[in-house]
Amino acid sequence: MRLRGFLVGLMAASTLVAPPLSTPPLSAAAPAPSLSGLTDAVAGRLALADAVAASKWASGAAIDDPAREQVVLDTVSQLALDRDLDPAYVRNVFRDQIEASKTVQRGLFALWELPGQTAPPATPDLGPVRAAINEFNVAIVDELAASRDVVTTLRCPPELAVSSARSAAGAGFDPLHVAALAQAGESVCAVSTGSS
Repeated sequence: MRLRGFLVGLMAASTLVAPPLSTPPLSAAAPAPSLSGLTDAVAGRLALADAVAASKWASGAAIDDPAREQVVLDTVSQLALDRDLDPAYVRNVFRDQIEASKTVQRGLFALWELPGQTAPPATPDLGPVRAAINEFNVAIVDELAASRDVVTTLRCPPELAVSSARSAAGAGFDPLHVAALAQAGESVCAVSTGSS
């Protein structure tokens, strides 16, 4: 239910505030929403789900990878401690990132299974993609730390919706990716980020 409400808000915000894809970027006179750095990093990470899906399709690997997921969660927990963030909060945020990525992967697999559809060519080696994901993981934790004065307030849900809509438009996301971006943001405003 929470995802559906956030998705409705995100779609509404995207129709109200997101610039069309053909317009130039925001000018310096128009400040970006306060969570735009965070949602841009989340969108960047999510965009890599396409390459992950293509690689897994090529290798026949399963979408679910519990061992890799545990490595990600353990790593971001340590990053959280290093930035005086609550590790449980950051783990929740990254569980959403992981599930959102799998939503995209499942959606693409379903598409590629349709008659006449094919997956893009890909290498089974996920090493370079995982390195890029790791960089986005660090950026997301850094943005959570930088945004702690927003994510712990009632300003967070509307600002997250606006920032997510702008990031989705900037990335040229289709409905599958827009829905996954909403899923990725579910826990951002959920709890306090203080470690005490």
